[in-house]
Amino acid sequence: MTNLFDTTLPGRPHWRLARGACAGALFLLAGIAAPASHAQEVEAYALDPDFPQAGSFDFQNVSWTTLSPDGERLFMVQRGNPAVSVWSLDGALLSTWSTGDLGEPHSLTFQSADGTHYAWITDMAPPVTASESYGHCLKKFTLDGAYLGSIGTCGETSQGTSLDPVQFDKVTDIAFDSSGLMWVTDGDLDGLNNRVLSIDPATATVLSHWSAPDNQPGSGEREFNLPHAIAVDACDRVYVADALNHRVQIIRTDGTFLQELTCFGDLGVYGLSLARAPGSSNLQMFVTASTTTFTGKGIASVFDVDPLCTAALPVPSGCDAAASWEISLPQGSSGEALHAAEATANGAALFISPLGGDLLPQKWTRSAAGGE
Repeated sequence: MTNLFDTTLPGRPHWRLARGACAGALFLLAGIAAPASHAQEVEAYALDPDFPQAGSFDFQNVSWTTLSPDGERLFMVQRGNPAVSVWSLDGALLSTWSTGDLGEPHSLTFQSADGTHYAWITDMAPPVTASESYGHCLKKFTLDGAYLGSIGTCGETSQGTSLDPVQFDKVTDIAFDSSGLMWVTDGDLDGLNNRVLSIDPATATVLSHWSAPDNQPGSGEREFNLPHAIAVDACDRVYVADALNHRVQIIRTDGTFLQELTCFGDLGVYGLSLARAPGSSNLQMFVTASTTTFTGKGIASVFDVDPLCTAALPVPSGCDAAASWEISLPQGSSGEALHAAEATANGAALFISPLGGDLLPQKWTRSAAGGE
């Protein structure tokens, strides 16, 4: 029998899974309980074998991929040189940053302020040989890579738990709400923190924070165990990839807990992105989850989100995904994981950053349900 989930098959593999028996087969393979059965088919995604057009570019642990503010370019962050590169959506290299101001960059997020766009990068931790101000801070750049300043003290031994002044330890991701406030996930593996903070980016003042007591790992509402990625929608609902709790938490910016999605078995939930559904004003949430032992096996899932801000459950269908498929990464030069996800503005493509040494980033393109 043909393996529908084998990404090494020749050609351009497609997955089209009915919300029922076929979906059950997928979720059983991933070690996850199948969602309730429905009659309609779900969306299909295919791996683009021509992305990226790598040429001689030296990919080294691609950690994050983020769409430019105009949605027409991709900014890739990697733990190598160049730390930041800019690509077309088809995978052609356009430019690179020559900055030496990043130690171990984790994520990149754009901010729009007073008509100007800025790039914020979480400089998660210093490299082993660091002798400069690298790590445990948020760094602000122009879109051309000019360093503008930081929040938190950067440095090899600067990690901390302080709120005033704020200090991070292995800080992971940033998002901005409708008021321009910054939301930060702080705490990676073996770090001091497991928390989410709201920060005024103009003053670096912490306005609110969520965590278990003493920033320890916690599994309750607004508690986290390695919060890895964060996004905020137009309703100011905060979505957190709570990696080692194997879930996504959805919380209003005022702290009201709305929903958790525990659809991923024992996989770590690392990647999260929000985008409009193709041809619709509705929102979708894209999630990547993979083994916590970094074996390169995992799943990508797409969930429909209720655009109504007063909806009791932002993801009304719960774990009944609009699309879900298994991914098995090729072996890289270090442990492999589906580390980050970024969907295009219309949800037509999903870019995955497969942390794992020399592995190439992936592009998955959507085809209409029921079509070829």
